[in-house]
Amino acid sequence: MSDGESTDKMRLDRIESKIDKMTEAVIALARAEEKIANLDKSTQILLKRMVEQDERLWVVETAQRENTATIKTIRSLVWTTLSALITAAAGAIMWLIKGE
Repeated sequence: MSDGESTDKMRLDRIESKIDKMTEAVIALARAEEKIANLDKSTQILLKRMVEQDERLWVVETAQRENTATIKTIRSLVWTTLSALITAAAGAIMWLIKGE
């Protein structure tokens, strides 16, 4: 084997080595791109779920406001009725006491 052939062989080996490294880099880039695509899908799913949860929260808050208003009205009616009953009972007791 001549000196020129061994130099060519070494040169071809270096080129092969560089091509192998480039192949590994392309494969790594493809894997990274696939991971990014999967993360994008996951992000879209999470955003969709967040929007759904926000809508559900809005419905719950609306119902809570309506319930608060209803409870306030019921509480007022109960206290008014209770006050009227106590006043009527006190009046009846006073009427019975004076009637004697």
